[in-house]
Amino acid sequence: MTAIQDELGNIIVTGNEANGTNRQFLTEVMESGKDQDILYELYKETARVIMLVRDRLEREKPIEHKLEEIIENEGEN
Repeated sequence: MTAIQDELGNIIVTGNEANGTNRQFLTEVMESGKDQDILYELYKETARVIMLVRDRLEREKPIEHKLEEIIENEGEN
């Protein structure tokens, strides 16, 4: 990861993704002091995290069902 300070004094922290592209963290937006921009970026990231969690929960439902069946079968034996 690399931290860079731009001409406005904002600190931009980047890192390399596995595919070679750079990641940009929210430090630049947070330090800009632009409330509307900050809220919008936080809103986008929150929505993204919620979608990822929902997707993960949906994918894990079949696994949970199988585990419940195994536990029930062990209880019967």
